[in-house]
Amino acid sequence: MRLERHREPGNENCTTAFGSGVAQLATAHEIVCNTISLRTSLPIGSIMFALDVLSRIIHVGTAITLVGGSAFMLLVLLPSAKLISEEAHQTLAQAVTGRWKRFIHGGILLFLLSGFYNYMRAIPNHKGDGLYHGLLGVKMLLAFAIFFLASALVGRSAALNGIRENRAKWLKVIVLLAAIIVGISGFVKVRGPSVSSEEAVVVVADEAESDEGLEPQPAIAE
Repeated sequence: MRLERHREPGNENCTTAFGSGVAQLATAHEIVCNTISLRTSLPIGSIMFALDVLSRIIHVGTAITLVGGSAFMLLVLLPSAKLISEEAHQTLAQAVTGRWKRFIHGGILLFLLSGFYNYMRAIPNHKGDGLYHGLLGVKMLLAFAIFFLASALVGRSAALNGIRENRAKWLKVIVLLAAIIVGISGFVKVRGPSVSSEEAVVVVADEAESDEGLEPQPAIAE
């Protein structure tokens, strides 16, 4: 009896739609770069490099601001606020939350835009790299958890009062998740793109040919 593997049509549709969306964004990115190149007479490679650098600066700068602000509140602001009266504490909390909310909402938007752009640019270097995409998926899930908790801490929804009443606890969770994301990012960055066995053979062959083309260097007498 032959068993056929059942595939969910919904999953295939989602995967196809996601891939199509990424391809459309890549095409739009190329069109924008070409347009800028024509208007400014700059090489398209220089324009793409500038956009890549700008996106990286925005991504890292936003992460530093949001994670650093959360760590500051957890390690400095909350312990210091215990030394003042309850009335002053409430006034300070409202003022800090009202101002910090702007950074949270704007930072999440910038982080999502720059992160998706960076992912789109990195895809060609990681085709078939299961470990990279798996770690990136974990990073995304952890990032969405941080976005939810950070938004809940500065929000006004009555359903999320429990999170705001345990502010120190959830700030610890945010900082911990952020530390895990930093660790994953560092590993992926140092690891670099994976190289298949066929590509490795080509690289070794190229290196061997280049070594054969080098003239032997005379020994230096000591």
